[in-house]
Amino acid sequence: MTEMDRSLRPYLSMLERIRKFESFHERTNQALEHHPYLQAAKNGSLTLAQRRAFCCEQFSIQHSDACSFAKLAGHDNFSCQRLVEAVLPEKVDDKDDLFHFLLGGELYASKLLIQHAASLGLDGEDQIVQAYQVTAEGQGYPSYWSRLALNRQHGAAAAACAVNFPAWGNMCRHLLQALKEGDYGYTSADDDALAFIQFFATPIENLDEMAAKIMHREKVEYEDIVT
Repeated sequence: MTEMDRSLRPYLSMLERIRKFESFHERTNQALEHHPYLQAAKNGSLTLAQRRAFCCEQFSIQHSDACSFAKLAGHDNFSCQRLVEAVLPEKVDDKDDLFHFLLGGELYASKLLIQHAASLGLDGEDQIVQAYQVTAEGQGYPSYWSRLALNRQHGAAAAACAVNFPAWGNMCRHLLQALKEGDYGYTSADDDALAFIQFFATPIENLDEMAAKIMHREKVEYEDIVT
């Protein structure tokens, strides 16, 4: 075991402690697993309007999250106006950085979301924006990320990634299966239309370790990430 491995062990243990003992973690998992949107997708009752609403909410979430990840990665001058045209900045330093990695993921997925929108009859960013008024409830999650970024809470943000992203990914996996198997007009030849959901359904390798490195760098305490 390397010195780095030993230094990360307390922070990896923190993540496991959250998963095992913090009630909010289980509540989040259950809420996503039994979300009405997912249940409707599974029973075949999801409407086109609901699917468009999901797409449009995700469009706004992506823009907000990209700005937050850019801030956390040290890219203070990054422009989030048009993600599909944005270029991933160079790393601020030579260290592997979870938030730089996540920003790159949002930029890549922004193009996939445009493809998904097209399958719902929304052609391009302008139609996505005009088709639907996003809700405060739908944008609650990215507002949390914005607060973390503005307050430069890198350690708490890293822990949130490790704990929450797998729950979102699990929901996306179930949604992907439901849309493929249900009567929603997708076939095996339509993989590109569902690539956005597939992207977020795919687990991030070594996510805990990437998060623990930042937690170690920030010297976070357990109370810092659960309060």
